[in-house]
Parts: sequence; C-alpha cells; structure tokens
Amino acid sequence: MASILAEEAIVEREATAPREKPLGTRERIPALGLKEYWYPALPAKEVGRRKPVERKLLGERLVFFRDTNDEVVAMHHTCSHRGASLAYGDIHFKGTLTCPYHGWTFDGKGELLAVLGEGPNSTLPGAKGTKMRTYPTVTIRGVVFVWMGDGPAVDPKEDLPVELFDPNLIVMSGQKKWNANWRAGVENFTDAHVYYVHRNSLEFITMPIGPLMSILHQGPNRPEMHVVNDRFLCFKPGKESLLDQFKYAGKKATRPFQDDFPGLGKWPATRLRLYFSNFFSFVRSIVKPSGPLTEHPEWGSGCHLPATIHIDYYRWIFTRYEVPVDANTTNNYFFCAWRGHSALQRFFWPIYFKLYFKWKMIDDFSTQDAVMAEITDYTAPERMSPTDIFPREWRRFVLEYGRDFKRQDKPSA
Repeated sequence: MASILAEEAIVEREATAPREKPLGTRERIPALGLKEYWYPALPAKEVGRRKPVERKLLGERLVFFRDTNDEVVAMHHTCSHRGASLAYGDIHFKGTLTCPYHGWTFDGKGELLAVLGEGPNSTLPGAKGTKMRTYPTVTIRGVVFVWMGDGPAVDPKEDLPVELFDPNLIVMSGQKKWNANWRAGVENFTDAHVYYVHRNSLEFITMPIGPLMSILHQGPNRPEMHVVNDRFLCFKPGKESLLDQFKYAGKKATRPFQDDFPGLGKWPATRLRLYFSNFFSFVRSIVKPSGPLTEHPEWGSGCHLPATIHIDYYRWIFTRYEVPVDANTTNNYFFCAWRGHSALQRFFWPIYFKLYFKWKMIDDFSTQDAVMAEITDYTAPERMSPTDIFPREWRRFVLEYGRDFKRQDKPSA
C-alpha cells in the first residue's frame, strides 16, 4: 500500500511540476558556433618563431606556433601536466613549444619530446596522457584556418570561400571584433535594415541607381530561398532579387525616389542621395561589369555554412566570415576579391584596398552592422516581419544541414 501511495505522489508531482519551454529554432543553434567547420584564425605573419600566439575561437583558447616545416600549427592552450597556459611558453627549439612552468616541450603534433625541468633522463616523453590536443590547420592567402571540430577534418574547399582558391583573383583580407553573438551578426543578411541602417554609408552614397532603387523599394516581400549542395542558402535568382540588380549599374529609376507615408510624410527625407546615385551610375556605366567573378553554385550571393556572408557584386566579391570568440564576441574576418589578370590589376587592387576600400566596406559600412548586432538582445521575444525570410530560413537551414547536427543524428557504429 505504501509503495502505491508513493508512486501516486510521484505521478502527481510530475503532473503539477512546471514544464520547461521547448527550445525554439534559434535557441537550438549553439551560442558558441558550429564546431565541425574550418574557421579563419589569424594572419600567418603574426606567428613568429620565438613566442606562441594565443587566440580564442568558439570559446576555446588555442596557441599557435610554427612546426619544423615552418608551418603554423594550433594546440590547446592548457599544458597536459598541471594546467599551466602554454600561451606564456617559449620556443627554445625549432618546431617546439615549451611550457613556462616545468619545461614540458611539445612538437607540432602535440607529442611530449622532453621535460626540461627533469633533464634528458625523464621517463615522461611518450608516456600515456602527456600528448596535447592539436587542431588541423591550413594556411591559404596568408591566413591560418583551423578545424575546430571533434570529428575528422573535411577538405577546406568544402567550407572556405571559393575566391581563395582562384589564382585569377586578387584577395585582400581584414578583421573586425564585434561585441555581439555571432548569430545576431549573421542573421541581418539582406533584410529590411539594409537601406535604413546603411543610408549614410559611403557605399550607399556612391551606389548606382539600379541597386539603390531596388534596395529602397523592395517592399514587404522577398524572393523565395533555396539550398545549394546542403551548404549554401541564397535567394532564388531572378530580376526581382536585390542581389541581381548589381549587374544593372546604369539602369534608370522607374519610380519616385521618395515614398509617401500617410500621416507622416516622405521618406527618404530629401532627394540628395538620388543625385549622387545618378552621377555614380553614369561613372560606373562607362565600364560595365562582365559578369560574376565566380560561377561556383555554392558561392554566389548568399550565406554559406558555418557562417559566411558572401556577395558577388560583379566587380568584386565581398565576404564576411563570422568567427565566434565567445558568447558575447565575434571576430569578423573579411575577404575582398577582384580580377587580377593583368600586372596593372595586381598592382592597383592591393593599394585600392588599403587606401580606400577597406575603410569604406569594413570600417564604415560593416561597422554599422556591428552597432546593430551589439544593441540587439538575441534572446528577446520576436515578432517577425515578412521581410525576415532570411533569418527564419537560415535557422532551419543550420539545424537541418549543419554538420554538428548531422553528426549528432548519425547512429554510432
């Protein structure tokens, strides 16, 4: 009888206990990012031959140093001995990293080679439990990429922007830290903020009339989205698509620049930007773009897993690679590419990037996105708009196609 009463009490407690609210789509996406991917970590030139360099990616602290082949390698920052940080270590021997505490010395594969505090007769090198965790790395275009996953590393070409592998393109890069979670940063891709937030950026002031009018008058609807090769999310192509308007640099406006808002007035408030745009439409129409810089189906204009916004403007490619640092910080790695067939192009574009384009697109335009991401509470209740088709579809896309979730669902052998 007592056991029956006890069971009834348990059932009653379970029936009256508050139920946890099931996780929504956005809450299921990890705040520290998707692990089973390649990420840009730092420029290779920052890794010298005397001291390691520490970076934090996806909540994990890594140290970078050079192996015996002078290639940059990555290792977990905590020594396997007693937890001292290898970020404070030294490079006494080429291709190795020595812990500052007891002199444990590791090679680029994480193997313990010597214990300087015990002398050459130490029995620890090669012993079980001494090996450090290392992370696969590859250096491309002067940037060190690191595989952050627990599973086997995939071919970097599956994750990294296609322009990095095209010898006919000039590629320049830059970085910018945002005090925001990566999810808020990536989800602002081509929604209704585009004209309003960026209206005072130099990029919009000098934008040709075709794309400017397309951005300004898109209205509440967006084209349907589709998935390419399980890795790329983009709008279906068509002349109604914002991104396809960039091919029409000299296109004339077919409707008024300003909209009337009943009871409020006109917006934009003045027609000044229209005059700038008409001028730059004429300038840019003198040399018309010959077409997309890449025909790769996964790398047009859209968002590629794990968190890479990629836009082919027909004259250049602009890529923003969101790299989670921790739950409140994101390192945005930018890649900008131009055609580099001639010696003149190879000479001109790097100078153009350093003196002008980097400021325009990274320090000016993208910083406006950073401010919006930083003031957004990603966990706050949402009331989505019809123009929010991208964040809705992106969340579903990550949960359905992200490697982290696929590998979780895969039955163990």
